Amino acid sequence: MRGMRNSKRKTTYEKARDILAQGIYGVLSCHCDDGLPYGVPLSYALSGNALYFHCALQGQKLDNLAHDDRVCFTVVTAAENCPDALTFRYESAMAFGTAHLVYGEDERRAALELLCRKYGSERRKREGLDAACPMLIHTAVVRMDIEYLTGKSSCQASQTPEEGVNG
Repeated sequence: MRGMRNSKRKTTYEKARDILAQGIYGVLSCHCDDGLPYGVPLSYALSGNALYFHCALQGQKLDNLAHDDRVCFTVVTAAENCPDALTFRYESAMAFGTAHLVYGEDERRAALELLCRKYGSERRKREGLDAACPMLIHTAVVRMDIEYLTGKSSCQASQTPEEGVNG
């Protein structure tokens, strides 16, 4: 993979990881068995060098991962339109790696607990996973093992209108 064209926007690894950890949702990109690109927004939780998300036990996403486990996950935060400069200020992170169904019950439950802690209400967090998710048996958990992470930010310095259009 080639490097970032505008390297002055590249963040440190630590900043990219912070963006990934703080994001509310991201887009998982993979491709169908006929080569058609497929991107789907989803909620996720970061743990160590892995992203976890949940889904139904069947569907396009799982079909795609069974065909080819290589994926990209993109998160954008701090997005702000700057219409006078014809640009956006933003921070983003892109994680590349492989995604696999989680079969071990301990890892499945730990991943779902992470998701509940990130997205659940205080009441749901107090009640625990079983009360928050009575349909656990009908939920698949996927782990994305991150092999490469990069970040980009246009929030680091003010831009001139000339920098905005193609930056």
